[in-house]
Amino acid sequence: MGGASRPTGSFTVVMVRGGCGVASNVSQPGHILSHMREWLVAGALVEASDGVLLVRNVRRGGREEWSTPGGVIDAEDDSLLEGLTREVEEETGLRVTEWEGPLYEVVCEAVELGWILRAEIHRAVTYEGDLRVEDPDGIVVEAQFLPIDECLVRLAPGARWVHEPLCEWLAERWGPTAPRGYRYDVHGSSHEALSVRRAT
Repeated sequence: MGGASRPTGSFTVVMVRGGCGVASNVSQPGHILSHMREWLVAGALVEASDGVLLVRNVRRGGREEWSTPGGVIDAEDDSLLEGLTREVEEETGLRVTEWEGPLYEVVCEAVELGWILRAEIHRAVTYEGDLRVEDPDGIVVEAQFLPIDECLVRLAPGARWVHEPLCEWLAERWGPTAPRGYRYDVHGSSHEALSVRRAT
């Protein structure tokens, strides 16, 4: 998800239910924001004979991470899948013509940073086009189909709520008739000091 791990402590405009809001940087550890902002994110599982499609994201300050393509669903998108189709095409040049899912959903709550992220992950059944990167946000700088072993290596340094569910799906490959849910509690006020716990 090129945008699934976008929430950090930075000042940014975010999509929330019913419109847009602003999540500001939390400068003091332990400070609890009175208003939680909700991000709606979608991620794409796109496969080919040579592996799974991952994108390399370069964040503010030069921090890099790999994820599946996808991102925040805009207010202008008529549906989550329309927004996901747009994100995948912007980030990779591929246009998905048929989806299945969701295969899993991730809910991530970061109270001290003032956001809740809900992500739906769908699988591309059919798609067309050639790989190219033209991300208007300038975050995605590379897209590659990678063997599973290489995917695991590149995903590991990233956000736990991104790589852990994806790695489980790659190992077990359940279908859309039995979707799974994942929930994570995130504590801390900066990316460098985040503590992530998987909720049961």
